[in-house]
Amino acid sequence: MPVLDKVLDKDKVIKVDVCTFKGRALLSVSKNYTFPQQIVKENSHFTPNDSVFIKGKNLPVFARNASVIIVAHTRAGDRFSFPGHIAVSTEAQLNITISQVEAELLPDRRRFYKVAMEIPCLLTSITRLENHVAVEPPIPGIILDINIGGIFLQNNRQVVLKQEDIVAVVLKDASGTSMELVSKVLRVKTTPEGEINGYGCCFLFLNSRQEEVVARFINQLQIEQRALERAETAH
Repeated sequence: MPVLDKVLDKDKVIKVDVCTFKGRALLSVSKNYTFPQQIVKENSHFTPNDSVFIKGKNLPVFARNASVIIVAHTRAGDRFSFPGHIAVSTEAQLNITISQVEAELLPDRRRFYKVAMEIPCLLTSITRLENHVAVEPPIPGIILDINIGGIFLQNNRQVVLKQEDIVAVVLKDASGTSMELVSKVLRVKTTPEGEINGYGCCFLFLNSRQEEVVARFINQLQIEQRALERAETAH
């Protein structure tokens, strides 16, 4: 784990994600939240009342004392992960108390490269303008490229996505383990004829465990890609 030797000022936090310990997305906010004034990450100097406060309308309601992971995004591009638990949860207010354990500096996504390959996946849910819809049965799709920051997705035109949609896709890593990745549509790519070619998406809510799995998955794809290129060259 990286050495965390600086103070995280609340004014440097530009977005807060809330997810389960298993990485399932719960909430992401870029306004109407209050982060602790200062959290000293070195030596885990938390005070008992360090909490994140989120206000809004129609917020999801969670069980009191449920364990969650808070990810704080900073202006510098760093992302810090804090364990916590639900103290108050209503449709208008969410209070999360930060646990007295060491924060984790998540990997820099810019260190990873994009891999272009056709990767089968399943589209399992869409959230549009806060309306969440489960896709039953899941729709097959193809990921045309992937990196630690996101994917380029095709979905066989069965569903038309829009910019700002939140989509959940499931893929399998090299070991056959299923993994759900929640992404936000940043751009809709079209052909010269105006037909939709695919969607550029960025990942949301990835915790450190998921990022390690995605990084290993990308590394495995790179190995397979190089082996394929060597085989083609040999022929």
